[in-house]
Amino acid sequence: MEKAVGKIAEENRRILGTGETRDFGSLRVESFGISHDAAEPVAYCFYDGKEKLSVCTDLGYASDKVKMSIADSDVIVLEANHDIEMLRMGRYPWNIKRRILGDMGHLSNEATGELMSEILSGRIKRIYLAHLSREHNIPDLARMSVRGAMEDRGCFYKDSEFKLCDTYFDRPTPWDTVADL
Repeated sequence: MEKAVGKIAEENRRILGTGETRDFGSLRVESFGISHDAAEPVAYCFYDGKEKLSVCTDLGYASDKVKMSIADSDVIVLEANHDIEMLRMGRYPWNIKRRILGDMGHLSNEATGELMSEILSGRIKRIYLAHLSREHNIPDLARMSVRGAMEDRGCFYKDSEFKLCDTYFDRPTPWDTVADL
């Protein structure tokens, strides 16, 4: 982080271990473990009063704990890393492809749609599709695949209920406040 923002004073650093919750004024932050080939990977839920934002990227699969943690969110930032066929046909060596496709790798578009179909509730207003591979995904395909996987499982996509939103690796994502939803 210091590479991006410069030196951070020690009194401004907060370490949040897996499964811990901390309050910062009115903001509550909760971490939970996820599956990824990293040292103690975590995702986060942010609470401000009754509103909840969950950020969950770099996970190979969604465990029951992940599903429970993000299920009652107003907004979710969720990985839709790759299109399986684009990855299989891509230039990565097979050992990297196998890692990405495995339980400690990254969620595919279809896996993200399946996850959303399992936890979708009337509370969710926005789902930001994040951590898209530069080589093995494109925003339109991710959105279409996630929506299709949800529809295949009986979750009918309606813009009036929730919105699938793009994120970008090369520029900031326009952000709606939860209060405006």
